Amino acid sequence: KPETKHGQACHDALQEAYECKSGYKGALYKMQSMVVLQGMFCDRLSSQLASQEEKKQGKKCEQLVGDRLPRLLTDDAFYTSVIEHQKAAEVEAAALE
Repeated sequence: KPETKHGQACHDALQEAYECKSGYKGALYKMQSMVVLQGMFCDRLSSQLASQEEKKQGKKCEQLVGDRLPRLLTDDAFYTSVIEHQKAAEVEAAALE
């Protein structure tokens, strides 16, 4: 313990600075942990979003009539889309073999 009033004042100021520093350290650790958790959450959401988009793209490629509206099955445009779909399926099957 300091023996003079000035020494005691300096000691008290130093203690106060250490307390303030430890408060700032705690706040800093809290903010860093929050950033890490938010990063993990964002990574999880982005992977979920990517898988959902892949599902949507996969379904769109496989369905000939995706909008569920009635179609004339002998229409030339629909017939050519069926032929293209069959060719794509054959190419994909050949690529897997």
